[in-house]
Amino acid sequence: MSTHPDWTTFNPMKTQLLKHAWLEFRRSPTLTRNIVQTIFLAIIGIYFILTMIGLSLMVKSILEEAIPGQDLLLVTGGMIGYYFLMDLLMRYFLQKFPVLTVKSYLTLPFKKSSLSHYVLFRSLGSFFNWLPLFFLVPFFFKDILPTYPAVALNFALFSVGMVLFNNFLSLWITKNMAVKNGWSGIVIIGLLLLFFLQYKGYFSLYDYLKEGVAVVLASPVLSAIPLVLTAGLYFFLHYFFKKELYLEKAQSAQNLVGSNLSIGWFDRFGDAGKLMDLELKLILRSKRARHYFMMSILMLFYPLFFVSMGEDVRESPYILLMIGLFITGMAAINHGQIILSWNSLHFDLLMSRGHRIYDIFKGKYMFLALTCLVTFVLGLPYFFYDPHIPLFAAAMLLYNLSFSLFGYLFLASYTALRIDPNAGGAFSFDGFGVAHYLIIFPIMGIPFLLYFLGDKLGGMAGGLLAIAVPSALMLVFYNTILESMVDNFKKNKYKIAAAFRKT
Repeated sequence: MSTHPDWTTFNPMKTQLLKHAWLEFRRSPTLTRNIVQTIFLAIIGIYFILTMIGLSLMVKSILEEAIPGQDLLLVTGGMIGYYFLMDLLMRYFLQKFPVLTVKSYLTLPFKKSSLSHYVLFRSLGSFFNWLPLFFLVPFFFKDILPTYPAVALNFALFSVGMVLFNNFLSLWITKNMAVKNGWSGIVIIGLLLLFFLQYKGYFSLYDYLKEGVAVVLASPVLSAIPLVLTAGLYFFLHYFFKKELYLEKAQSAQNLVGSNLSIGWFDRFGDAGKLMDLELKLILRSKRARHYFMMSILMLFYPLFFVSMGEDVRESPYILLMIGLFITGMAAINHGQIILSWNSLHFDLLMSRGHRIYDIFKGKYMFLALTCLVTFVLGLPYFFYDPHIPLFAAAMLLYNLSFSLFGYLFLASYTALRIDPNAGGAFSFDGFGVAHYLIIFPIMGIPFLLYFLGDKLGGMAGGLLAIAVPSALMLVFYNTILESMVDNFKKNKYKIAAAFRKT
């Protein structure tokens, strides 16, 4: 009689998978390797939970004071509908789904069906599923049940159904885009366009949601539709993952973008140019890096958020500095903070291929500098909206090419952590240490300080020159600065390589 566990039965398998999930969480090096980051994320989570609870307890009095005479259920229904649309976007950019955790089981005698159920059930433990409940549950018992007992059950069905539906819909969008690069991204683009059109004042999305949710809550049949859609989506995803959890398909899917792409755009720059080509291919192939660059492109629309604000806000030099910083440097901020960590999985190979360390750093710098230049050019049409935007962006371009990029390279020469470029999303904190958080303060604070000092001496022109002149001087001594960072990296090379080998 075999002593091996019966992997073909569902209950022992499910128990084993859940046990492994708990051990994975308890033994995760992230919890102990970076205590500051763990505490920071815990504080953020507690803050949002307390905010939701406090809002649920005070929302009635707030609305009665702000818009007296309005029906509470009608107003809050529209707000909840609006939240669920925003929630879908936040999940796409922030939520990390547990599909990668089952890859180690694909070569073992586990049923694909059970692994698929495991992925779907484990996704329910996401913080994004629990966060709205901290508002909905107290609000339901405090205001809805006593005031609207006839529709209380409808409200509960609709709210829970929407939480679950958003979870599985976001899971489908994320994984369908990663596996098939399909048209599911149209949903995200459509939502962004919807919010943008509302922001521009073409229509009131909230009014439509308010009326729509009111109609849904009036009928128990309509209120149950999100739950019915959730059930259908669950079985669809179950079938989807049964097909896509194969190891061969997972590997081929990761290589769909840029797998056979032969890039030689930067060969003219020698060895550093070849490394720039590798950097571009890494971005095309890596999920996290692609998400970072998508977020950077979206920041080109950042100035549009100030269209409806007052003239004093729009023309504030410090707002213009912030716009210039983000337009010309967001890609560098996102990609540059962990510039060496992108190569952590093959760092030993990179170091053994005969590349000079100077060329590695030069290639990194030139690639980041190119992203700054491209985004600056893409932002030039803002001249027709406000001529000050390209002017401030030009000063911040010089700043990003010098202070910002040299700051990120210095950080990389001092410390770096291992990451998986295909794990996590645009807001993953993997690979970030204390130094990565602290460097943001000088990067964002120095241009404000320089402008303040220059403005006191010569107005706006003096402020811009106070940023541009020292930035240009740093670029003049580009080679000297880069060589000093290479020397610093050589002192820390073995420590960084050891950190990259840790799993």
